[in-house]
Amino acid sequence: MTLDNQQSTDDQVSAMLRELSGIDDKQARSIVDAWREWPIEETINTVAELRRVAETDRSLEFDSIFRATTSFPVPQVRIESVRALTDGGSIATAQTLITVIERDEIADIRAAAAVALHAFGDPSQSRKVPGTTLHRVKASLREAVHIDEPIVRGKALVALAALRDDDVPDLIDTMFDEAIGDGPLMSDVLTAMGETNDRSWLPTIQDAFYSDDSRVRIAAVLAFGKIAIDEDVESLSEPFDDHVLEVQMAAVKSLEEIGTAQAREMLELAVSSSEPEVQMLAQAALDILKADDDLIYAVSPTMVERGLFGVPASARGANRDLSRYDAPTEEGWANVGAEGQELDVPEAPEDIGEDYEDYLESEEFFRDSNTN
Repeated sequence: MTLDNQQSTDDQVSAMLRELSGIDDKQARSIVDAWREWPIEETINTVAELRRVAETDRSLEFDSIFRATTSFPVPQVRIESVRALTDGGSIATAQTLITVIERDEIADIRAAAAVALHAFGDPSQSRKVPGTTLHRVKASLREAVHIDEPIVRGKALVALAALRDDDVPDLIDTMFDEAIGDGPLMSDVLTAMGETNDRSWLPTIQDAFYSDDSRVRIAAVLAFGKIAIDEDVESLSEPFDDHVLEVQMAAVKSLEEIGTAQAREMLELAVSSSEPEVQMLAQAALDILKADDDLIYAVSPTMVERGLFGVPASARGANRDLSRYDAPTEEGWANVGAEGQELDVPEAPEDIGEDYEDYLESEEFFRDSNTN
């Protein structure tokens, strides 16, 4: 095939995918019915390609097709489809994933559904669905935690932790004992600890830095980054020098997540690592943190007063009504001080939006987001 012919084919495929984007569920079902006549390998490749294209171009959305193919008779197609539904955000997606986790006969596919339901722990997604749907999501995950296979129980626990379910602390305690000697399950338990944003789990997480299982060490290091603060950073010295490259890289990601002054100092050291992968990851983390410091959005007190960028004026009052809140960093509140004044970001990055950052990490914000 010549380059011109290849380009023509690529253009045709791209046009077809764009035309398919946004089709309704009925149309999606008709496409899936036609796929049943295809060779299985082609169907799997097509679903995988749709997933890749949707991840590359966020203007395209194939969720209707992915939801339809979660009931496809071939397991490989179902699991690809479930893995593609990781953005959450809709009642239809939630209902589909609940059906999968409750009814699919293959544990790996149910586990993938639990991973996908994790997205509903993000307030920007959960606020788009009613409370009754979130209640059903939690109920389905709780059932999976109690009665399903370990691979599903662990993923369901992580999703419940992201959803801040009240039962999570007790479930973690119970499953921790069960997970001793089971590397994958222990990794999920540690990940759930990190999702809780509860610093009381730090000693347990730090103990796992010394596990014989590198999978457990990686999970512990990443969980640590979710809940650690500046004074805890020194504890990452051990995994920072781990003999397994993936653990070192997890330490870099954890330092980026923490993002404090001491974390940045360790990242500077990591840039001189003997491992090229660690060097590149550390430099990328420093670049991301620098970009966060150098936000260039200008938000005036008038914009704050009028709530033109998504945060109503009442958000700075006692009630903190954030029902219109979305994408704070992108929309510019980070340049506004507690009294609504503009801040010179490069000169005072440590003062940026501290009140909002604290609030966004609180249980109060999580409750408000779900209620609204």
